Amino acid sequence: MQPTAIVTGATGGIGRVIVAQLAQAGYTVLALGTNADALADLARRTGCSSRTLDIRNAQAVVAALADEKADVLIHSAGILGPQIPLHETPADVAESLVAINILGTVNLLRAVVPTMKAADAGTIVLLGSICGTAPGTGPALYSATKAAMHAMSANLRVDLRDSHIRVTEILLGRVQTGIHDQLGADEEFYDGYECLTPANVAATILHVLSSPALVDLSTIEMLPTRQVVGGALFSKG
Repeated sequence: MQPTAIVTGATGGIGRVIVAQLAQAGYTVLALGTNADALADLARRTGCSSRTLDIRNAQAVVAALADEKADVLIHSAGILGPQIPLHETPADVAESLVAINILGTVNLLRAVVPTMKAADAGTIVLLGSICGTAPGTGPALYSATKAAMHAMSANLRVDLRDSHIRVTEILLGRVQTGIHDQLGADEEFYDGYECLTPANVAATILHVLSSPALVDLSTIEMLPTRQVVGGALFSKG
């Protein structure tokens, strides 16, 4: 029987590649996102199934995933927001960041974890960021939401300690996905730097999934070679 994977943020730079790589590796993939046209195109190209879903809506998430028995959850959805000080963050931007990056994660876990617990098996991969652990490496409120994900990941492992469910958080350094367009500084962030690619991230996730069931790669900090641990310094070249 083919293992089943749910991928959120499936039409973003990282999520799109993850869906393709998992489908190629033999997984039955359910791709989730908010762009119906992009999801339909992804389904045509990869053979995945897709569903339009706003993860901010707790009831919609539970309803959409109630009958899904996923072996794997890859949570890639999230927004970056503008590069502005915390105290200058507009209320609507703050609400969106918290609703998508924090509450959206809780909504997904609420929907997916119970079926994994019933099966006493599964792997959850949360795509975090070095911004959550290294001050000054990203927009302030975005960093706070990724710090929340870091704490949720660690505490989820505690909550699931008596099960065979694995939890992996990947703290990503700079990945060339285009998300930095939200900062209005894509050239500044990419030109001259050898950044990670979505394919690099997908390969790491496949490594996590292919590890023996008794192995939980709980926290991975994944950066370009010339971006130092913590991510605060990144040399060009």
